[in-house]
Amino acid sequence: MRDPVRVQITGIVEAMLARREGPGTVAADQNLADAGLTSLDMVNLMLAIEDEFGIEIPQRRMTPANFRTIAAIEQLVSNLDLAA
Repeated sequence: MRDPVRVQITGIVEAMLARREGPGTVAADQNLADAGLTSLDMVNLMLAIEDEFGIEIPQRRMTPANFRTIAAIEQLVSNLDLAA
C-alpha cells in the first residue's frame, strides 16, 4: 500500500503537470523541474501543500531542495507533522 501522504502529494504534482502538458505520472525521486514545473509552479506547489495538509511551512524550510522531488516534499510534510 502506498503512503497516503505520498499519494496526496503525487496527485497535486501530477495535476500541476497536466496543466503544463507534462508527463502523466512522476516517480517519487524524479526532479520536478526536469518534469516540467516552473519556479512559479513551485511557489504554487508550496501553497497547495500547505493548504492540503493544513500546515504552515516555515520560511527557512522553503528551499529548492525541500521541493525538488515528491519524496523530498513527503519528508518535509512528515517532519512538520511530527513537530506539530
